[in-house]
Amino acid sequence: MEFNYVLTTDSDAEMPYEWLDEFDIKAILMPYTMGDTEYFFNFFRELPCTDFYTRLKNGEKVTTAQRNPEDFKEFWGPYLKQGKDILYIGLSSELSGTFNCASAARAELLEKYPERKIILVDTLAISAPEAMIVREAARMRKNGDPIEKVAQWAEENKDYYTAFFVVDDLTYLKRGGRVSSSAAFFGSMLDIKPILYESPRGKLEPFEKAKGRKKAMRRIVELAKEYYAPEKNEYIIVCQADCEKDSELFCAMLREAINPKEISVQSVGPVIGSHAGPGTLAVCFVANRNNIEAPK
Repeated sequence: MEFNYVLTTDSDAEMPYEWLDEFDIKAILMPYTMGDTEYFFNFFRELPCTDFYTRLKNGEKVTTAQRNPEDFKEFWGPYLKQGKDILYIGLSSELSGTFNCASAARAELLEKYPERKIILVDTLAISAPEAMIVREAARMRKNGDPIEKVAQWAEENKDYYTAFFVVDDLTYLKRGGRVSSSAAFFGSMLDIKPILYESPRGKLEPFEKAKGRKKAMRRIVELAKEYYAPEKNEYIIVCQADCEKDSELFCAMLREAINPKEISVQSVGPVIGSHAGPGTLAVCFVANRNNIEAPK
């Protein structure tokens, strides 16, 4: 099917690459540097995640970076030249400067292509929640919905996708500045596992703490059950960072608690995994983020 607009995203929407192929989604790839080599995360097509996490656990340092306006101009330019409009559904502006760079590129490109449309949607999400929004938008596009209708749907529904997750090692959050050195040290000593969530503000924020990993997993299942709406959830996604056995147990716990229609399991990619660390485990589903507030 020929479309008059291109649906674009970024690879921090860690979707299975089969989705990109099925729905003809175009993505700008997010960079990370490991050792002396820069990579671009290409939706698990390259560098198996097990290799990445092995290197990470062996002490290799990883840095990540945002994409700049020139990158977006280069990414979108060929489609605009073909007479296509652009819809970009991107990662949270609260987690990266990438979205603001996309906005700057848009302003410049519209001067060059004033007859074209470039619509941007800040999902206020990342990873699987971002991917779920993009996938639903892609389904609408495939069904023939125009760019304005798809963009409006994404704006109106982006607050209904969230994730609860637990990290296994606070060291990686400390490196990213999300917890202090002392909090990471004492948290590790006491086996404290922070539960975080994708908040209404588009940030990854602490929700509460649990003593030990199993208790954290049980608590996340309780939270999923509390906020889960069966009529709105066609499927849920479990994300795991090199902890496949735990993800199997986690899926069984979720099936027993909420019995979702479908659970898919995917890896956490290296860009996000470098900040969250090996052992990160998340459940991603449809729930109104505005109804979710961390305990005071």
